[in-house]
Amino acid sequence: MEALLDTQTGLDLVDNDKELYTSLLEFYLTDNKFDVKELHELIMKSKNEAASYIHRVKGASRQIGAKAASAQGQLIEDILREKTEGNLAPLINDFCGIYEKTVKAVKAYLGIQED
Repeated sequence: MEALLDTQTGLDLVDNDKELYTSLLEFYLTDNKFDVKELHELIMKSKNEAASYIHRVKGASRQIGAKAASAQGQLIEDILREKTEGNLAPLINDFCGIYEKTVKAVKAYLGIQED
């Protein structure tokens, strides 16, 4: 499995600007929340809207070096956009676990105590 949070990749993407990287990580925790219920509701409403939702989370994950979340999000997005076929349920289930662990890794990197 790819890294949950490859901080070196994340830093490389922002030209080693640690302040910017920290801001992106904080943004990931506050403005990039993933809600599986919302994804399911969007899938029922419009696969295109659901694809846009997962695309946003995938892109934010890629920006911080969260390779596993980004890769899993891409698999889900490709199915929603009908670029490939597959069973969404196990992919979404796996994504939820990866996302949760990624959030924990971000918090650990930022020195934020778990609730």
